[in-house]
Amino acid sequence: MTVPRSAIPRPRLEVERTDLGVWCRVHAVRGLAAAHAAVTGGVLNHSVLRLLDRALPRTGVPAVKASVSPGVSLRLDGGGALARMAVVSAGYEHAEGEVLAGATKAGGVFVDVGANIGWFSLLVAAHRPFSEVWAFEPIPDTARRLRNAIGAAGLSNVVVHQLGLGDHAADVPFQVTRDNAFTHRAESGVPLPVRTLDSLWERAGRPRVDCVKVDVEGDEPAVLRGASGLLAEWRPLLLVETPTEASRAAVLATVREHGYQERVCPGLLPYNTVLTV
Repeated sequence: MTVPRSAIPRPRLEVERTDLGVWCRVHAVRGLAAAHAAVTGGVLNHSVLRLLDRALPRTGVPAVKASVSPGVSLRLDGGGALARMAVVSAGYEHAEGEVLAGATKAGGVFVDVGANIGWFSLLVAAHRPFSEVWAFEPIPDTARRLRNAIGAAGLSNVVVHQLGLGDHAADVPFQVTRDNAFTHRAESGVPLPVRTLDSLWERAGRPRVDCVKVDVEGDEPAVLRGASGLLAEWRPLLLVETPTEASRAAVLATVREHGYQERVCPGLLPYNTVLTV
């Protein structure tokens, strides 16, 4: 079974001016990436992505302004993984965004776990104005940037929860990394609140949830265990980061009791998995 996608325009990327040689190099890669996406119809060739990544400066790329919809944009820090991936793929994980937008219907909720600065939260909120987005981001500075992007875009259908999610309520140490794409739970670090998705969903009146995206640097099974009631009731589409075979097996084992199976979805990057009932 192939998962349907909602065709939405690829984001417009503007590379901030910097050293002329670096800017020209990044600008050229951006143009090649756009041509690659156009030729493949968005089903990107991973070998080409690797070549484009190698063509970028090893020291990092300049900051990138990404417009995911008219009037809705966010700034991707130079040197970070989000900016680099946005350039080489002509829009960060665009196929994944089309899957999430396609699954989110009017009146439903999209849950963005590990929202970071809000790429998917803003994209779905802009393209699905009659739905609601719950964005979960535990890191205070990243959550602040997320709120600022939402406010600047004038989006009223996004609720930011400055929380992590897991399988029980606790204050958990997080290792805050220089590149916020890789911040994660750790043995020691900054203690931050973690709750279960089920507890928040029940407190909100058990609304219909259409899809859930989970990208939490290795703790995806714990997030899903803490959402078992929601999964049993609404069977939302799941988009989960699974960078290894072991992580994919752990996620499948967690949700198999609810009838979930992995689905074919051309264009997804290899470390992401879509599951539906």
